Amino acid sequence: MPRLRPALLHALGQLQRTSAAASFGLATHDPERAQRRKLRDILSRAHDTRFGRAHGLTAQASAEDFARQVPLMTSTELAPWVSSQMNGEPNVLTTERPIYYVRTTGSTGAPKHVPITPSYRAEFQKTVHVSLFHLYLRFPEAFTSTALYFVGSRRVARAPDGCDIGTMSGFNFTELPPVVRAIYAWPYELFEVADLRTRTYLALWLATTEDLSLVAGIFPAPIVYLLRDLAELAPTLARDVRAGRLPDWLVLEPAQRDFFTRRCAPNPAAARRLERAAAAPEEEKAIEAWPSLRLVYCWTTATAALYLPELQRRLPGVAVRDAIYSACEGWASIPIGDERPGGALAIESVYFEFLDPASGAVHRAWELEDGRQYLIVLTTSAGLYRYALGDVVEVCGFHHQTPRIRFVRKNGAASNLAGEKLEEEHVNRAVGDALRALGVEATYFSLAPLLARERPGYALYLEPRAPLADALAARLRASVDENLGAASFDYARLRSGSQLLPLELKALAQGTYATFRQQRVGDGSAEAQLKIAHLVSDPASLPFAR
Repeated sequence: MPRLRPALLHALGQLQRTSAAASFGLATHDPERAQRRKLRDILSRAHDTRFGRAHGLTAQASAEDFARQVPLMTSTELAPWVSSQMNGEPNVLTTERPIYYVRTTGSTGAPKHVPITPSYRAEFQKTVHVSLFHLYLRFPEAFTSTALYFVGSRRVARAPDGCDIGTMSGFNFTELPPVVRAIYAWPYELFEVADLRTRTYLALWLATTEDLSLVAGIFPAPIVYLLRDLAELAPTLARDVRAGRLPDWLVLEPAQRDFFTRRCAPNPAAARRLERAAAAPEEEKAIEAWPSLRLVYCWTTATAALYLPELQRRLPGVAVRDAIYSACEGWASIPIGDERPGGALAIESVYFEFLDPASGAVHRAWELEDGRQYLIVLTTSAGLYRYALGDVVEVCGFHHQTPRIRFVRKNGAASNLAGEKLEEEHVNRAVGDALRALGVEATYFSLAPLLARERPGYALYLEPRAPLADALAARLRASVDENLGAASFDYARLRSGSQLLPLELKALAQGTYATFRQQRVGDGSAEAQLKIAHLVSDPASLPFAR
């Protein structure tokens, strides 16, 4: 069967998305009506379940009744119910049987499992379809050729009920029809390669032998790492791509080597692009390799924002737009491709509640105030009821009458050793400004308390791209310390009164974070979902301490 042109597949996809986009557009004019309808839809599959009976749920329960009858749930409260499902018990959380379980640790914490049902899959697909519909309208040239999409393992284990357990991105990708997967430059088999160095080399080979127009991921750091690797490996790749011969050092099983050998035929045109990339200045290498690239779709707020300067420097002229704010528990926002970060609440896919961080008061989607921050609570067709995701979001305007939100931080991303009340936002701003001012690029950084000292204090663990001279390290340390004081009045007050020790800088050896990435990829995690916490309360939770 001949391969359909990517532009035609993109156009057919846009036609398929039109109905969902039109429905969402109408719904945003009356979010209260849409949300009450969504709650009724979810409860129609919930009342005749063990959970529904235990909480007195009915299909006709109002939003107010629902909030009174069901307590807020976390992954700990959810776990026993999901465990019963995984062991084959029917009608536990919903009348639908799960078709998959996502294993995740989020940013930190112990592994947890999230059920995926057919209705929930339709919910997150609708969220994706509406966002892509608007991206296509704004950037039609980004939907003319192949795309890169970072995914994780489809299966890392199997539940007793027979369902696979793995990553959300792996499930999404492998459930796509083969004709749709043909849009993507990377086959799923790439993400089953356990050795990260080998995977990177093959990823660049496959990507550079395609004419890319779009790159999509969740967290931008892996995209930046790929661009760095392209700059380093372009000369070697050019030689190997021209010859059509995979290097012997690749760590592959025999079946994997056979598979990629078939995929990696000689490609003189791609080799010429790689040769031009190898000879170009660093800021132009990626553009030489992918002259048709027009759009990168990834998170751009909170910790992700720290990677944008390098991403944009390495991709001059390529638009970068904020991606859907999502977790495996719920796909919560719909960016429409404009330059503003954040997106409208996915009011037809998820039923939302929001908690005031100070008072704990409950607000619904139609009651939010612009500029205010809230803790987000999700109810979905997967059987998550009043699930406290643990994220702080901020309202950043409205799309028609529907609030737009952006992710701010994890709720626990704060530290208060002596009254300084540091938050991850303070750290992002302080370190980001210092790195930019001094022209330093970092692969990884995180601020953590210094323990067992005569006074409390903090250490900045940082892996620079290049070794830091002592004088530059001292300037960076001082700049971050000063910037933390500018970002947090109480930090400055306590530092000036010697109640907090001066900031310490602990430079990590090159490759420290790569070792952690290799460990997580070896566990089946999606590389693009490895989110970096820039402020931790326990140094033992740092990647290099594991």
